[in-house]
Amino acid sequence: MEVKVVAPSRLRGVGRALGAPWRALDDVGRQASFYGEAIGWVPKAVKSYKREQVRLIAEVGMSDGALAVIGGSSIITLFITFFAGLNGGVQVYYGLSNLNLEAFAGFSGAIICPRLLTPIIAGTALAATVGTGFTAQLGAMRISEEIDALEVMSVRSLPYLVSTRVAAGMITIIPIYAMALVGGWIAWKLALVQFFGLAAGTYDHYFDTFMHPTDIIYAMIQAVGIAIVVILIHTYYGYTASEGPVGVGEAVGKAVRASFVAVMTICLLIATALYGSADTLRISG
Repeated sequence: MEVKVVAPSRLRGVGRALGAPWRALDDVGRQASFYGEAIGWVPKAVKSYKREQVRLIAEVGMSDGALAVIGGSSIITLFITFFAGLNGGVQVYYGLSNLNLEAFAGFSGAIICPRLLTPIIAGTALAATVGTGFTAQLGAMRISEEIDALEVMSVRSLPYLVSTRVAAGMITIIPIYAMALVGGWIAWKLALVQFFGLAAGTYDHYFDTFMHPTDIIYAMIQAVGIAIVVILIHTYYGYTASEGPVGVGEAVGKAVRASFVAVMTICLLIATALYGSADTLRISG
């Protein structure tokens, strides 16, 4: 009778595969607990750490170091949205010109910019600039035991380091988003009017016709929600980083991937909830 001996490495691999769903579920629970606690501490953090809050608002809006020289995350977001608006205007013109409807191109800027383009660009730019900085900062503090030192000094590290950053993102995302929205509108009109010769009056007519003030309000709320989610994700991965500098680098990569997926998911869900049943694009002659 032949007896087969299973290698211990294979057994460990099977054990890891069977335990992966439970580890993923456990990680989701830890993240949910972290996010709930961080949001719950926001009022107390804003009230107790005013100086730190002001510093973080300036850091989120203008960044620091090399980024501050070119205007920080706000200017970067403005430029990204501007060039995205140029590209969007070009694509819309060619798409409508195939149907001989290029005169209606003005409605596209009123609909696409506030509802889709600017929220996605602002969220990803915030993750790529501010979010990565937060992850690296908190990760460096974690591996150098600075967070543990705060706890030893009876300073609650989570409200001081995380809740203050969440509040700073909620405050600064509004002017950043407003700048990005204006930049997208300007670039959209520039592409259609200056590059393709569409009459400015025709563009303005259809833009004003389809532009609803409620879209801007909804877009601002959407931008605040995206900022909160992005900052929570990045602070979580930085706050829980381990295994030295390599672990901090891995935490930054995981946070960027997770935040990009979250931005697209939030935009999809909010756009579906707000505009999925709306009939605002009826064009009839």
